This record gives sequence, C-alpha cells and structure tokens, in this order.
Amino acid sequence: MSTYRVRGVPADWDCQRLQSFLNDQETVIGAAIESLAHENNGICQVATATFENLPSQLQHAHSWSIPISRTPNTKLTRKQYLTIDKDFHGLTTLYTPPSEDHKIDIIALSGLGGHAFGSFKEKGGSYMWLRDSLPYDLTSETKPIARVMIYGYDSTVAESKSMQNFEDFATKFNGSLHTLMNTTTIRPIILIGHSLGGLIIKQALISLSGSENKESRTLIRAVYGVVFFGTPHHGMDISSLIPMAGDGPNRSLIESLSHNNSLTLTMQHREFHKVLGDEGESEVFCFYETLKSPTAQQDQYGGWTMTGPDAFLVTKSSATHCRPWEVGAENICALNRTHSELVKFKPNDSDYDIVKEKIEGLCKRAFVARGVNFDLYCNKCQYQYPLHLASASVKQYR
Repeated sequence: MSTYRVRGVPADWDCQRLQSFLNDQETVIGAAIESLAHENNGICQVATATFENLPSQLQHAHSWSIPISRTPNTKLTRKQYLTIDKDFHGLTTLYTPPSEDHKIDIIALSGLGGHAFGSFKEKGGSYMWLRDSLPYDLTSETKPIARVMIYGYDSTVAESKSMQNFEDFATKFNGSLHTLMNTTTIRPIILIGHSLGGLIIKQALISLSGSENKESRTLIRAVYGVVFFGTPHHGMDISSLIPMAGDGPNRSLIESLSHNNSLTLTMQHREFHKVLGDEGESEVFCFYETLKSPTAQQDQYGGWTMTGPDAFLVTKSSATHCRPWEVGAENICALNRTHSELVKFKPNDSDYDIVKEKIEGLCKRAFVARGVNFDLYCNKCQYQYPLHLASASVKQYR
C-alpha cells in the first residue's frame, strides 16, 4: 500500500477531521492518516496517508487538489486546497513536537533514483523509521524533542529529461533549508544523507559556508552533525547506471559519481573538510554496506529491473572517506546490508537500534556545542545528561 502526502491541511484540523474530510469525498474509500505535523510556514499542516482503494484522481496523475470551503460564499477570500501527491518533493515534516519541547531539527535526504519517503520505508511493509520510531526515541523526560523532516528531489536515472548537477540539487535544497528561518528560534540541525543525498548535503553546506548572506551563515552555524549512509565520497560503481542513463541529459551527473578519478568528487571532498569548522566543532558519522547489491538490468520490454549481477556499489573506503580526523570506530560503522537497505529498517530492528544510538549521541552533543541549555533524557540508561555548559568540550560527552 503506497503512502501519499497531504499538504495544505488547516492548522486547526486534527487527524480525525482530516480523515473524515477525505473519506467524505466521493471517490475515496478507506483513507487513513498516518501522521500530521505543522509545516515550517506555521500556517498549515502536512500529513501522510494511505488509501484502501486509490481514488480515480490519483490513478493516472501525480497529484490531486481538493478545495476546502472555509468561509461563507458571500465573502471573497483566498481559496484553500488540500493537495495530495506521491512525489514528496521538497521538505515534508513527519513530526513536530510542541514548541516548548522542540529542541532540534533532523532532515533526511534519499539517494540516487530514490524516493523521499519510500527509500526509508520497510521493504514490503508500511513501517517508516523516521516517522514511526525516531521522533519518539529522541526525548527529554519522555517528551519528544525533535522535528523530523524528509527532503525529496527528482534524480531518476532511466529516461531522465533533467540535466541537474550537484550544485543544482544543492541550491534547491538550500532554498528549503532557508524556510527554517521562518521562526524566531533556530535549533541545532542534524542532516542524514543516503547515497547521492549525502553528496547533496555536502555541496549544500559548501555553498552555505561560502555565502555572505546572514541567513546562510546562521544556517551553517546551526548544523552540528551529518550522518552518511553509503555516501560515495570517493565515487561508486556506475557500470550498470551508464546504460540506464544512455545519452540522456543526466549522463554527466552519473559519470561524476564514478569511482574512477571523479574531478567533481575530488574538489567537493577538498572543500568540505572545513565547512563545519575544525575538529571538535561538529561531527560526521559514516555507515557503510557489507553486502553486495543487485544491479540494474534491462528486460525484454525495455524496462529496467534490479536483477543484474551483484556488486558492491559503494566500497568501505569510499563510504568512509570523509574528514581525516573521523576515521576511527567512533565515526564509522558497518551494516550488513545492501546499498538500498542501509536505510530500510523493520520494527524492532537491531540495526535501527545502532543508528538510533548514534543519532541520540549527536543530538546530545549538539546541545553542548551550540550552547543549548537542555537535559537530554536517555531512554536506554534512564538518567539525564547535564548539558548546560556551552563551553564544555564536546569530546567529553562521547
């Protein structure tokens, strides 16, 4: 069952009202709301939903807008719509804690040819750890503290009509990051990147660090940590991707991901070292795959399926080749998974527990490094870490 995004939900609606409104539509059967959270603009909410039977309006289209009647017909006001889509492009908020508890922001980016929501969803199931577990595992005195968001972008490989490169992706992502400035309080930011998503994060941070814009400087200072999953810092095996791209406009993007002396990645690697400050001022953590992945293969009908020969798409060396002072066990970890499965977890997954612990630690140390007066409540050990010393060394809290 596919998950859809519902945008433009009025701020005063709850899950029950939204679900009732959708099920009142003539073509909707069995709509179920899985999450509802305030958007960055503070004006409306965004939801994730499933449908027992897919409405006809969504069977042959990517989106469907439904008008909402909010005022008597005698008044002329801006029309309001609910918009349902399956692309999840841009920022989508999966969980927002109450403002008094909101202490940190987490944003996750999917990889090449991935989907903002689907790439992080359990294979063959509906569980999505960024929505269904992580917000409730990052708590203080049992209260969730993290706003969790995902960011989507179009990076289709086969039959692509796009000629976007790293800088294009990064520029658009930075535009979405700037929407975090709509509030009076900027929280510490933790970024999560899978595969190409990690490279987009790096390029975005490079752009922010080189900007003279005041908001950009504020944003780059807010970013404390980055968690990379299978990010090809030194390139990846693109042998099965080149035939998919063919002579399309995205071929140069695919070629820039090659592990064979990519000038683009070499320059990015050199520039990224200092964008988050010197050693001890920020943290980067790298997960890498230890299982071979199926590769793309064209079938008899001209379509592409992941049935080709198994291969290591991103080697350990490439996935962990980030900053020179973060090469030890404290900053890298193997997951015995394929490339795409690095960010797909089941409920009660032991690999998720490892990932969760790393993100908990980043949040805890982010409060210290960014001077946030806060005590992070640790569910695992059932005691509080005093984190009110903004001048304390981050390393002592590892």
